[in-house]
Amino acid sequence: MRHGVFYDRPLQKQREFQSQIRERDMKKFTFSPKSVLIEVAKLLVMLFIVANVVSYLKKPEVVDQTLPNLNVTLPDGTARNLESYAGKPLLLYFWGSWCPICKMSSPVISDLSQKYQVVAVAVNSGSDKDLKSYMQAHDLHFPAVNDADGAIAQKFGVDTFPTTFIYNSKGSLIFTDVGYTSKPSLLLKIWLGDIF
Repeated sequence: MRHGVFYDRPLQKQREFQSQIRERDMKKFTFSPKSVLIEVAKLLVMLFIVANVVSYLKKPEVVDQTLPNLNVTLPDGTARNLESYAGKPLLLYFWGSWCPICKMSSPVISDLSQKYQVVAVAVNSGSDKDLKSYMQAHDLHFPAVNDADGAIAQKFGVDTFPTTFIYNSKGSLIFTDVGYTSKPSLLLKIWLGDIF
């Protein structure tokens, strides 16, 4: 059976219409490098804003805005008072071997410890031996105080990990970061701390 003129034209128009819709839909899913970069930039800005809002909301209430008079024992057995770190910027980094976000941020802190003063406080991370083997296995080179019972973290009001306190060379607390913080962000905050 052969279709007449009346049947062929609507079918042809329907096929043309479907073809146009397919072309339009394909254009939606083709990305140029520029559009991909714009979308990635938007995503990064959004993540940056969310991370800073969360960090601000979870920031511990620190009563003492200067380096406290607190004695800590480093892994090599030497005892130091936190006040003795004044004179250069200090990153006081609270973390735990059990914390998944700390696993991402600890290498950043370890890298910064090669140039800046860092004291890491490992909270509820087992014995000194456990802590030492964890740090060796993960290639972490910062001095770490074992806060096995969480007393130091409690003194600073830290209950979210990781938390990083940044003190300037005068021993004043200038920034508090909660959660993952990138190396450029930490470097900028250290630099700003020395200016102000």
